[in-house]
Amino acid sequence: MLGFLASRTPSSKASAFPRSDGARTRPRCGRGSGLDRLGLSVSLALASLLMLVFAGTAAAATAPLLRTSDSFAILGGSAVTNTGPSVINGNLGVNPTPAISGFPPGIVNGVIHSANAVALQAQTDLTTAYNDAAGQPFDATVTSDLGGQMLTPGTYRSSSSQQLTGPLTLDAEGDPNAVFIFQIGSDLTTASGSSVNLINGAQACNVYWQVGSSATLGASTAFVGNILALTSITATTGATVNGRLLARNGAVTLDTNVVTRSQCAAGPGPGPGPGPGSGTGSDTGTGPSTGPGSSGGPDRSGPQVRIFQLPGLRQPPARRRGARRPPARTVCTSRNFTASVRLRDRSGIRRVDVYLDGRRVRRTARTRFSLRIRVRGLRVGRHRITVIARDRAGNRSVTRRRFGRCALRLAAPRFTG
Repeated sequence: MLGFLASRTPSSKASAFPRSDGARTRPRCGRGSGLDRLGLSVSLALASLLMLVFAGTAAAATAPLLRTSDSFAILGGSAVTNTGPSVINGNLGVNPTPAISGFPPGIVNGVIHSANAVALQAQTDLTTAYNDAAGQPFDATVTSDLGGQMLTPGTYRSSSSQQLTGPLTLDAEGDPNAVFIFQIGSDLTTASGSSVNLINGAQACNVYWQVGSSATLGASTAFVGNILALTSITATTGATVNGRLLARNGAVTLDTNVVTRSQCAAGPGPGPGPGPGSGTGSDTGTGPSTGPGSSGGPDRSGPQVRIFQLPGLRQPPARRRGARRPPARTVCTSRNFTASVRLRDRSGIRRVDVYLDGRRVRRTARTRFSLRIRVRGLRVGRHRITVIARDRAGNRSVTRRRFGRCALRLAAPRFTG
């Protein structure tokens, strides 16, 4: 781009050779240099703008759907073995081999599923979640020990084995739905006494360790997050886990451990729709929703989605008395606007995808966010915004709203409920 713009500046017309008629050519260095500098400045500005655009469109890490494997604290592929008085807070299962030993003396505060239909489905769902975690675009590459680092939400990739020695701090920056994903190409190993610490709203349920081979937790490690291992998982003496140990093909081996299945705390419900504009649009979605006071029993309803500050719908008047009223039509606008989206669900929001005319423009796990619509770049006519939201129980809701792009710059449209 820089070379292209430089070649288009007027200075490229100046010749370094004398005129054939012998007349002296007045130097144009001053003018050419100024235009060169102008072209370079414009090029740098455009390059900076492109960097900002691409930086703003980076996809945030989204939590893989565990589905039925969500209820398990321990899930093995070939066996689950235990030594000592381990305590498992959550379901324990294995599939396809019915090999579970060490309970008692181990205690399971949940249901044991040994090579049954429940364990089979959990392994199937684990495979799907593992592939989801492994396939997400990464934000940074990890090349050193994780110990002593403080990381913000995102996806972190290690192409080979990964070591944790000492404390690792995960900072959610005030967002309780922030997701951390660690993609590890081979083994994950923690040294004795290592720990994972959560600050500023980070939750153990939103931390995922996708391990390409096996994971080993050193003695007395205080570990946080869901380990999704391709092969096996070993927790040595005294290690504790706030999360899940889920092995696809190998065994889960325990030794005097406490493993507690993590659950996300419910996020705040939606509030009033702040933002520019003289009113709000409709705040109800087309998908099923869960009321704020729902409690008890499994969650079988999709997230409630509310969209504010969209150009509303206007219904034209009937032409004569008694005539059938025409259908509502979309109020068009030629101005850019910012829509506000609020979500609520009893099980917590796992993923939200926003589409404009079928093209995804945002992916997030937040319960509150804004969406800037640049109307001037759209064709004249109708356009549709679709919000597809998924909760942690595997439910889904779809909310669609439409608006129009006017042919001319008109006065600001009226917003109606």
